[in-house]
Order: sequence, then structure tokens, then C-alpha cells
Amino acid sequence: MRKLSLVILVTLFALLFTACEDWVQSVEPQISVAEDEALDAPEEIPFLITGVESRFAFVNTRLVLSSDLVSDQLIFDTQMPLATFPTYRDANANWGNVGDQTTFSDNTTRGIYTPLGGFRFIADDLLERIDRVEGLGENVRNEATFVGNFYGAVARYFIGFYFTEDPCGADAGIGSGGPECIEQLGGPIDASATIPSRDMAFNEIFPRLDAAAAVATTYEERVINTLRARILLFLGEYDDAYSAAQNGLEAGDAPFQSLHSVQSSNEFYFAAGIGRIQAIPDYRFADYIDEDPDEINRVQITPAEVNPDRFRQNLYPAQESPMNFLTWQENELMLAELEALQGQGAGQASALDRINDVRASHGISPIVGTVDEDLIFIERDKELFLRGVRMLDQLRFNRWHPEVQGTPGEGLTGDPIGPWRGLPIPNDERNQNPNVG
Repeated sequence: MRKLSLVILVTLFALLFTACEDWVQSVEPQISVAEDEALDAPEEIPFLITGVESRFAFVNTRLVLSSDLVSDQLIFDTQMPLATFPTYRDANANWGNVGDQTTFSDNTTRGIYTPLGGFRFIADDLLERIDRVEGLGENVRNEATFVGNFYGAVARYFIGFYFTEDPCGADAGIGSGGPECIEQLGGPIDASATIPSRDMAFNEIFPRLDAAAAVATTYEERVINTLRARILLFLGEYDDAYSAAQNGLEAGDAPFQSLHSVQSSNEFYFAAGIGRIQAIPDYRFADYIDEDPDEINRVQITPAEVNPDRFRQNLYPAQESPMNFLTWQENELMLAELEALQGQGAGQASALDRINDVRASHGISPIVGTVDEDLIFIERDKELFLRGVRMLDQLRFNRWHPEVQGTPGEGLTGDPIGPWRGLPIPNDERNQNPNVG
């Protein structure tokens, strides 16, 4: 009887296994996952273009938030009831008083770095893909060529000008920081050694901008030139920066933005906005408005609901709020700076007119007098509020803050800042790339 039972069990198992095997083999491919080869079709290229643009939005908002915490535009304020992220505190303190492993395992930085690598990859992959797709219309091919090259350049700009392998200098922890730190910024691509910012610009970014310009619309050409001018200005290449800015965005041009939705939210909503306030604007922004109430039109802040003694940013009030990446106003301020401080173009008179044109675009009264470094530094502080540019401005003007910003008597406020003048390359890269220490 036991032998018969065993035979029956074996037979049933064999039947079940065969049935399962047949069933598995007959399943259709998952409809929610696209095979790579299936994307090599003309009708799929617009979908891939949208994917690159969406990944740009995801990375941009998070990178701007973190870089403005590293700079002196945002402060982590423990007076806010929901200000609990230690990673925001560490960025606000430039990773002072924490060890390397805490610095390199920072989840907020990792949450930017890993998607940034994906952003660069899919922009590059789009270019490779259109080379092998047959039957692609010229208009779609040109759009894909622009998107792959332009956003591939933007991804490399993010890697090359916001991340860093090492602290900036032996004495960086006591408030130093200047143009030499910009030269040290950089990151790897495809497991390379760290590519310094200057090499990244000339070898990786500008060739892609050139390729994008070859198929760009007139407006897109101006966008490209404004980005080129920004990078050249950061590097101190003033003649070339002026030439690029002269062909950049013009008054009346729409801003070039990252676009957000509930599905791809603006990170400021949840980190420094109505959704959750952990970071608040530095107190000087309220002072700007006290000095000139019309500044509220560009320095958009409002009393924080959970603590009316504090302000929160109101530039990005919703999850869907777009973010300006490049604007004609920034382009005008670059031209003004280069004319007033670097001897380009028509000099002081033209520089003042440009600054006042920017102010007028926000309904702010004109100013008179000399355009000097202090004025440029302040006007850029206001105009580029929460745009991720302040970190580079502090470095190139050698005006890095020496202390942790925040509410006196709270948290780390008043302590000397840490040694980092950019976002530390995280362990995700360091552990798998032998070329990054």
C-alpha cells in the first residue's frame, strides 16, 4: 500500500510539474515592462524623450535643494516641528563634526547621485538608440538629438559642478573657500576617475552643447548660450562667457524650466514648503523685503504656518510648481557683471541699465550708483533665489560663510562649518569605483 501511494504521489508531482512548466511557458510578456529592443522603434522615441525630461526634473529639484542647504540660502531650523532629517542638518553644517562614513552614506546625497547617473545614462542612450532606429522622421530625430545632447550636457554639468571627491583644502573647515574650490569640483563618468569641473566643461559638456546647437531652434540656441555663459563665468573665462551671454536668452524669452507634477513632485514642497518645512530661507531674505517691499515679487517668502516667527519659501508653493533653470534675467546679470567688473562691452552704464531692466521685470524700482562686486553679489542672491547657483557664487567671489547658519541657540548654529564645498561623492560610487577614493 505504501509503495502504491508513493507511485501515485510521484505521478501526481510529474503531472503538476509538467502542467506548471507548460503554464509558465505560455504566459505573455509583462505589459508593464518594455523590453529594450522594443524601444528601438520610431513610435517609441517621443516616449524616451519625455523620460529624459522627466528625469531632469527629478534630479534638478533635489540638487537645488541640497546645494542651497550647503550654501547660505537655506538653513535647517530645528524650531520647525517637522525638521527631523539629520542629512539636512549635516548639509547645512557642510558635514562638520561627522565622520567620513556618515558623510559618504548620506541618504539625501545618495538620493540625488544615483538618479543623476541614471539621468546621464538615458540621455546618452537616447543618442545611441536613434542611430540604430530606422524610419525615424527628421523632426523627431532632430528633437531627440537636441534632447540627448543638451540634457547629457546638463547631467555632466550637475556632476562636474556640484559634487566633489574631497574637502576643499586642509583649512576648509574654518571658513575658507574660493575659486580654487570650483576647480576641485567634479565627479566620475562610467567608473572613471573624478573629472574636474574644467575638464568636464571643455571635454564633456561643451561638445554636447555644440551638437545640440546644430539641431536647435532659435530659442534653444539662446538657452544653450546662457548655460554655456554660466559655466564659463564659474570658471573665470570672462571673454568667452561674455560672447556666449551676448547670444543668450533675451528679455521676453520664456524661462527654461524643469516641469513637475504630483507624480514627479517639486522637492521643495516636501522639504521647505507647505508639505513639510525643514529648511527655511536665511533671515536676510526677510531683511531684503523690509528694505524694499517690492522685493517680495522675486524673493518669494511668506510667514511659516507652523511658526509665524519664521518664514518659508513661497517660490514653489505646490508639488506641481515648475523650477526655472535658465532665464533671460540671469543672462542680463551675467552681462552686467562682465561689463562692470571684467571690462567687457560698454562698461558701467550698460551694466546698470541691465540690472535695472531685471529689477523692472519684477516691478522693483531702479537703483543708481556704481555697479560693484557687492551689488552684483546681492542682486544675484535675490534674482537666483533657490535656483542652486548660490553655492558657486559664494566660491567664485570667495565669500563662504564661516559658521553654521540658523536660529541662535538652536542645534549647530554658530559652530564652525565643515570642510565640504560641494556634495560629497557618496559610497555608492566610492565602493564600486576603484578610481574614486
